Amino acid sequence: MVFISALIRRQDYVLIRTIFRLHLIINIHKITAGPFQENGYIVHGEENKNCFLIDPGDNPELYIKTIETNGLTPLAIINTHGHIDHIHAVQPIKDHYSIPFYIQDNEKMIVDHYPNGCLMYGMIPNKIPEVDHWFTNETEIEIGEYKIDIIRTPGHTPGGNCYLLNGDIFTGDTLFRGSIGRTDFPGGNYQTLMNSLQKLINEIPPGTRVHSGHGYSTTIKEEISSNPFLVDLK
Repeated sequence: MVFISALIRRQDYVLIRTIFRLHLIINIHKITAGPFQENGYIVHGEENKNCFLIDPGDNPELYIKTIETNGLTPLAIINTHGHIDHIHAVQPIKDHYSIPFYIQDNEKMIVDHYPNGCLMYGMIPNKIPEVDHWFTNETEIEIGEYKIDIIRTPGHTPGGNCYLLNGDIFTGDTLFRGSIGRTDFPGGNYQTLMNSLQKLINEIPPGTRVHSGHGYSTTIKEEISSNPFLVDLK
């Protein structure tokens, strides 16, 4: 599916530019921030400056700076799950742009625990993110001109989702380069996570580029061949 893919390093973020055979160009601004070095993303078309955010975990001012520098118009925030390192910047960005926030309904327990989770790790909590839409049984969402497939992948948390847009999938803490998400936090379940990973390798094209919540990008094909947690699932 992907014809050309290039990474352009900037001071504050990594810009991933993916060109598809249908001449649709998607720019992905990867922002790594906070004490957990979490990856959040700003996604927009090359010629259309409407954008959406995935998992803005910390340093809201960095997201705002990236949006303003690139002349973008944010439409929404969607999250793969609700752990503190993925939602700490959500409410400040919501307040700044007055945009809606989407997350799976089974994450309510995780989101509600946000202030206590921050205090456990010595972080000063912001307001609990106000959820505008809880995903239930949706299989896709349209944000402006972007049609995003919703793939249910519980296991790391009860309501974990992955989001597929053309040849890119945003996996949060479900799948990493060379590893998978932890399941020892409240609501985690190892066998459930393995079932979710099986679904990913069965349903997602091998060439799909994987953008995870921590670490480097990869592809489904690369993880099937080298990730020790996935090689036996083939």
